[in-house]
Amino acid sequence: MLVPLIWQKDYIKIDKDLKTITDRLSETGSHVEEVTIHTSDLDGILVGKVTDQDKHAEADRLQVLTIDIGKNEPITIITNAKNTKKGDFLPVITSGTKLDDGTLIEDHDFFGIVSQGMLTAYSELGYEDSVIPKELREGVIVLEGEYEPGTPLSEVIHSNSPVIEYEITPNRPDCLSIIGMARETAASFGEKITYPSLDFKENDEDIKDYSNGVSIESDKCNRFVARVAKNVEVKRSPQWLQNYLMLAGMRPINNIVDITNFVMLETGQPLHAYDLDKLADQKIIVRDAKEGEILQTLDGVDRKLDPSMLVIADGKEAIGLAGLMGGMDSEVTKDTKNILLEAANFDQANIRKSSKTLGLRSEASSRFEKGVPVEMADFASRRAMRLIDELAIGEVVGGSIDEGIKEREEIRVDLRLERLNMLTGVDFDLDTAIRNLELLEFEVEKLDEKTLRVRVPYFRSDVTIEADLIEEVVRLYGMGNIENAPLVSSLQRGERSKRRLLRDELCSKLVGQKFSELATYSFISPREYDRLGVDKDSALRDYIKLINPLGEDYSVMRTSQVPSMLDVIAKNIKYGQKDMRFFELDRTFEKTSDKLPKENITLTMGLYGDYSFYDLKDFFTLAMGEVGFTGFTFKANENIYAFHAGRCADIFYEGDHVGIMGEISYEVRDEYDIDKGALVLEINLAKIEDRRVIDRKYKQIAKFPAIERDYSFVCDRNLESELIENTIRENGSGLVDEISLFDIYTGEHIEEDKKSISYKVLYRAKDRTLKDKDIAGIEKKILECLAKEDIELRS
Repeated sequence: MLVPLIWQKDYIKIDKDLKTITDRLSETGSHVEEVTIHTSDLDGILVGKVTDQDKHAEADRLQVLTIDIGKNEPITIITNAKNTKKGDFLPVITSGTKLDDGTLIEDHDFFGIVSQGMLTAYSELGYEDSVIPKELREGVIVLEGEYEPGTPLSEVIHSNSPVIEYEITPNRPDCLSIIGMARETAASFGEKITYPSLDFKENDEDIKDYSNGVSIESDKCNRFVARVAKNVEVKRSPQWLQNYLMLAGMRPINNIVDITNFVMLETGQPLHAYDLDKLADQKIIVRDAKEGEILQTLDGVDRKLDPSMLVIADGKEAIGLAGLMGGMDSEVTKDTKNILLEAANFDQANIRKSSKTLGLRSEASSRFEKGVPVEMADFASRRAMRLIDELAIGEVVGGSIDEGIKEREEIRVDLRLERLNMLTGVDFDLDTAIRNLELLEFEVEKLDEKTLRVRVPYFRSDVTIEADLIEEVVRLYGMGNIENAPLVSSLQRGERSKRRLLRDELCSKLVGQKFSELATYSFISPREYDRLGVDKDSALRDYIKLINPLGEDYSVMRTSQVPSMLDVIAKNIKYGQKDMRFFELDRTFEKTSDKLPKENITLTMGLYGDYSFYDLKDFFTLAMGEVGFTGFTFKANENIYAFHAGRCADIFYEGDHVGIMGEISYEVRDEYDIDKGALVLEINLAKIEDRRVIDRKYKQIAKFPAIERDYSFVCDRNLESELIENTIRENGSGLVDEISLFDIYTGEHIEEDKKSISYKVLYRAKDRTLKDKDIAGIEKKILECLAKEDIELRS
């Protein structure tokens, strides 16, 4: 935001130097980006009046100007500018003047006539091309109005006035105006601003005689204020108005357009003037654009619109893009006699979206999309009419049209002194807090000696909670005035949670077994449960749906990691991998009666290649045992989704069902394009994580040798090995040290409904070396107990 200091002084008189002003404004939260001064106070650049102008006798392209600069004698200036004439007031750089860049202006002979200085253009005084009036871009400066010859130019165009550029944050749209920054400056120095007058003279006519009203037909328009001025004379603006606009970064166009831009920069409320005589039916309709509707905007571009955009229309067609830019057909020109002035308020989200869609940004859109208060529409409309009346540009017609919301809902926020002091570390009293808030135009009511009730002014949309008020008090106090103080806190030991420790250790153990960790999305498609063959009434299908998913493939929160595991195995098969060991240790989600779901930490393991059911079981029990979980039991289950009947089992821990494992069925393998057996295990660690045993107990290494025996038993094919192992241990008289299953056989010499299962058993005593006779009785007892279960010794 560019703020010319000369303009700001119209509302506040602060007798401070430039550095003091910029430092204080930066301290109170208005960050100063840059300060620009176009020229210094050059005494040699004066205003002169052209008293005579003739062509140079020896050069047709040159003009000989006789100029009165307030001295005893007029001077002669030779120029090739084509935009000067007798009676003009021009800036003259007199001979002997040294410019800011070090150039010395001297007399110069042009074909026998001496030029006693030179004329100048805005570009030579440091003005950007984008702000120079079009009629002066190819010539020298011609001043608007009459001046005393010899007047220093800096007093006329204020080129020596500093222009402060502020960085305005998105939450402070009120500062996108000269008044807004004047208000900040005044408050920073403990002052109040004087607002511009809104009084103007109206004629005895009624606006209804000139306009057939305003109709708001879209909820994207909050308010529309219209006023009419007749018999306007469209011409160049007064020099002071042009100066203000150029210093603030805008190009002067004509007096009507310049007034709308001036008021927009002054108040932050965009305005637009229409040629009233060009409006069909003299009516304004605010409506959504029609599909494919074409509008030529003031920049000469034909823009194709859609119903998401808001337009201003007359009784026939669209005449402007609401909040963005007016249309060419209703443009104010030098032939315009009657104008209708729009001061409206539009939905900021819609303006932002339309601006982005069309690739069209303007000073108006940049303000609307950040938020303009509805109350400002009438203020700005009155201010513009005041200027039209004051400058005698036209005659203001009586009355106005005001449709829509007139004011927003009042906001009141309580401020506790205790909270203010606690957050800032400063011992504020209520009077200081009241003073700072009132400087910023908040209305303050004292509820008691510790609490204030504050009414937020309409232009401060960023203040809604107590913390916002605290910020306002503190920034006027000055952040730099808050003394540094050591932090006071009790020291706490930082450490990982029990769940994190379990996860890290388990990952380490599995990686040590040559497993690779997976990281897949927590969101899956509901079709995955169909691919797995999950029953329609299964709890797994009681998943949580996302309100705004990326797509159908990521529309629900997974209740199982098995689909993700099979997807990864299938992809790696396509990449040519033949041996895979994968695990994923992440979250699955379970519905609860609360608003938020329950997050279960789940371990899923997958094998593909030359592996069996028992390999997966061994990998799992070994890793879990190393992190503090022993005693898992496995029970065959013929009917687990996704798994091959007879090759799957439920997993139990201390009697609680905690997971499943097994070989994936043929049908599911076909769904995932897995060509041969894949093994998957899934366990809900959340059910057992609190039962982890982390206090390890060590035993002495055995001093005495063990006796090793191999047994092969013939039993029913469906019998679980756990029964045999438990029987051996229970009848081993405490001498059974290790049991290892090393072979399962079915086929020749074994009945069709039987299987052979072989174990290696180590017998060991802690206090002596065992002999064969020590275990003979034990073996006999074990075999007798197994025989009762129809389990016979094969060898």
